[in-house]
Amino acid sequence: MAKYRFYYILFAVVSTVLMFSYKSKLTSVLFLIAIAIPAISFVLLVFSRLLVKIRIEYRSLTAEKFENTDISVTVTNRFIIPLSPAELIGCFPYRNSEKFEYHKLMISVPPFSSVTVNFNSPIRFRGVYKSGIEKLVIYDLFKLFRMNKTMKCYEDFIVLPRKLVIDPIIDTGDGDSETLSQNNFSLDKNAFASIREYRAEDSIKNVHWTMSAKHDKLMVKQMERSIGGSCVIIPDLNEYFPFDEDNYEAADSIIEVMLALNLSLISMKQRCLNAWYSPADKQCEQFSVKNEEDNMLLFDIISRLPRQTDTFLPETIARSCMEASADISAVYFVTSQLRRDFIGKMTDIELFRNKRVKILLVSGAIETDEQAELADAVAVTQGFELWKIDKDNIVQSLNAAIELHKKQ
Repeated sequence: MAKYRFYYILFAVVSTVLMFSYKSKLTSVLFLIAIAIPAISFVLLVFSRLLVKIRIEYRSLTAEKFENTDISVTVTNRFIIPLSPAELIGCFPYRNSEKFEYHKLMISVPPFSSVTVNFNSPIRFRGVYKSGIEKLVIYDLFKLFRMNKTMKCYEDFIVLPRKLVIDPIIDTGDGDSETLSQNNFSLDKNAFASIREYRAEDSIKNVHWTMSAKHDKLMVKQMERSIGGSCVIIPDLNEYFPFDEDNYEAADSIIEVMLALNLSLISMKQRCLNAWYSPADKQCEQFSVKNEEDNMLLFDIISRLPRQTDTFLPETIARSCMEASADISAVYFVTSQLRRDFIGKMTDIELFRNKRVKILLVSGAIETDEQAELADAVAVTQGFELWKIDKDNIVQSLNAAIELHKKQ
């Protein structure tokens, strides 16, 4: 734009000098053109701004991680002058950015036409993002002026964690010999209350083949009651890694494991007390899940949970659950890093006493020497189990841990 202004100023100066030097009709016409160009161009620009229309459409304001966002922006030029170029400015996922970012996109719209720009890039990380168009910048024909068509039309776009389905978890109680004996008795695979028709989400392991043959359709065993009672699930969402992307990926994996645990446990009629630290409210939050409706509410709450940038020790979260600890038989602690100070005092945490504590370490395939040492320390501690979960293959590794847990 500065280049075109320089050319115009040069033309205006030359035409003015020529007019006063030669005083001919040609120089007078050149001088009048130099005066008329900016005036006419500015008036046309005003009409272009008034007659341009911008529309943004969302297929949905929510999308699961790695799912296409499907956002379209349509710019309609209802004037005789082309918008070439025009600058579209806003927050949207452009190409392979994998997140919503502030972008400036150059477009060209012919007269009496529309141009649609689609943003279909999948988003890599869970969270609430600002999405929308801030303004459209348009230029006159000679690139001397520009005007803004301000929109500031922003929406909250929610990127949801993945919904993972794992095998049912049969909890073996709180370690008391009498309780364990009763629970082991109830682990009989033929113990069920009723028979119902097979659903898509049911495991093929629960099919009752005799009844299926009798009814000429698949029937499954409906479990009668909880095997392990109530439990507590504590996600450790602290940031332990030097790079933001690693912290985002770790937090998302922990949340997906947490939600999968809830879905698995309530399928066995267990009640799950979820406790976490809320960065927005700067306090511990709790939510009890007893059925699928509760689980959907938890899913909605956790999907909007901001990133935890300040450190909040999970031991403090555990203390906040003490009021509900009377009927709790198991604790699931989900983390991306084992802390030496935590491992050293985990047997002194009151919530963990006389409970079966499962520490779920959600990490990658590469393990440091320190993490391997701490994992061994957890494995040999009475009353504690270590479940190693591969963040790149959560379902398979979690199912393997559940199967191993059943055999213990």
